[in-house]
Amino acid sequence: MNNIDFTDKVVIVTGASSGIGAETAKLLALYKAKLTLVGREDARLTKIAQECETRNGIPPLCLLLDLTVDYNCKLTVEKTVQTYGRLDVLINCAGKMKVTSLFDQSIELFDEMIAINLRVPYLLTQLSLPHLLKSKGNVVNIGSSLSKRHRPGFLAYKISKTGLDKFTKQAAAELASEGVRVNSISPGVTRTNILNNLDVNGELQTIIYDAIAENLPQRTVIEPKEVAMLIALTASGMFPHLTGSNFVVDGASSMS
Repeated sequence: MNNIDFTDKVVIVTGASSGIGAETAKLLALYKAKLTLVGREDARLTKIAQECETRNGIPPLCLLLDLTVDYNCKLTVEKTVQTYGRLDVLINCAGKMKVTSLFDQSIELFDEMIAINLRVPYLLTQLSLPHLLKSKGNVVNIGSSLSKRHRPGFLAYKISKTGLDKFTKQAAAELASEGVRVNSISPGVTRTNILNNLDVNGELQTIIYDAIAENLPQRTVIEPKEVAMLIALTASGMFPHLTGSNFVVDGASSMS
């Protein structure tokens, strides 16, 4: 990966306070990117920012924001451009998983999944577009290989991630002639903090991940560093014609 270089490139990473977003931020800092980190956990976001600065000497712009508030999406793009003078890459890592079903008695959980997993990436891309057109930049969306499988559970989550995949492909088609690339990465079961949304914490998370791993083809869950490497490669300038693609990294889980 020695050819990956983000020197003087400005990158927004959402969901940067934990999991895939955090590992992506740290890796891009190693590749000399200038970073805007967006998250909702103050202490964790500060820690990740410090690690990024240690790696490249560039203090990231940290924004503690709820991106489901439209104004905060606008603020993210504006603050980034005000701070760095440009924008080259948008990485939409922020997301949430909750158990939902048609048997639910309300629509609120569905709206919550659509808001953070689909609407936020759409709006951030829309707001970033004037700057990405200038830089001939690119967008990387983080989907889920769960959207490839059709079994009971997590209905709204799967719908939101399937929609994100379709958005990626349509946006890529619309923007290809403008020199802006749009791709997505769809990980399988990854060891992140996403179980916190299901009220699963502490040692119980380890137990659940170990149990899940027993039913996966490779008998292991994915570490977020592996996904971060694929994100960095996709977002880099190594493949200028790479657009409209969805890379599934799930150890063949979606093949079964």
